[in-house]
Amino acid sequence: MNNNGGAFVVGVFVGLMAGAAAALLLAPSSGEELRQQLGDKAIELKGSAQQKVEDAKGQIGQVSEQGRAMLEENLKKAQQAVQDAQAMLSKTAPEADSGQSIQLPA
Repeated sequence: MNNNGGAFVVGVFVGLMAGAAAALLLAPSSGEELRQQLGDKAIELKGSAQQKVEDAKGQIGQVSEQGRAMLEENLKKAQQAVQDAQAMLSKTAPEADSGQSIQLPA
């Protein structure tokens, strides 16, 4: 898995810090009010980020399960093809002794 999730979290953190700094410099509120608002917003953003991480984990689990199911299905098909080829070879084996060539389907 690549590191896009980590880059996203770092981006959210950097954006949060930049927004907090800009708010401190430009806000007409008192320092105490501003700190309270920033704390509330940080808690809200943390919850949002955690929810996005959980959603991403769920999607990864779904994709993983779909891949596993597809792999199992293809494995069964391959096993069936091998069995079919072995059956065909066993049926045509006596003919091979007579000098005839064996033709396998494409």
